[in-house]
Amino acid sequence: MVRLKGARDQHRVSVADDFWPLFARYVSEERGLAEPAQAAWVALRKGHGRPLCYATFESQLRALSGRVGVSVTAHMFRHALAQALVDTAGLKVAQEVLGHAHVSTTAASYAHVDEHAMVRALARVNDLADLAARRSAPTAGDGGRPGAAPGFAFDYDAETVAELDAAAGGERGS
Repeated sequence: MVRLKGARDQHRVSVADDFWPLFARYVSEERGLAEPAQAAWVALRKGHGRPLCYATFESQLRALSGRVGVSVTAHMFRHALAQALVDTAGLKVAQEVLGHAHVSTTAASYAHVDEHAMVRALARVNDLADLAARRSAPTAGDGGRPGAAPGFAFDYDAETVAELDAAAGGERGS
């Protein structure tokens, strides 16, 4: 369980089985605490061993980042994790880990269209459609569609084909 800032007080975070031995070692060796049941992050100076609150963590992070000349906030870690989750595991997993009540909240912040990937995917679909059309009409290389651009399932004009090729970086069909 992780304590959250704001109205919600706790959030369950799933971890793999191999996490616990590593976490216990971190708590023992790095933090000098007796067991993982205690808070993993504690204030060692002014807090005298009390659990580290978000505001303290944020202020210390800003102070440290200022010393090294970068701009870092605690929320940047959340955004980095969220984007990695969306990219690798999908919106529903990210929604659960982030604790968003609605998937639309997660999608609005982290789901972005990769235009190059979209063009490549559409080109693959077009190639498959073109292959299917050639199988159904094997005598015509363009699927029997008069004036159709070769390699596309639809009747694109030359200007549109050039735009699609340029957006895909000339990778159509790869």
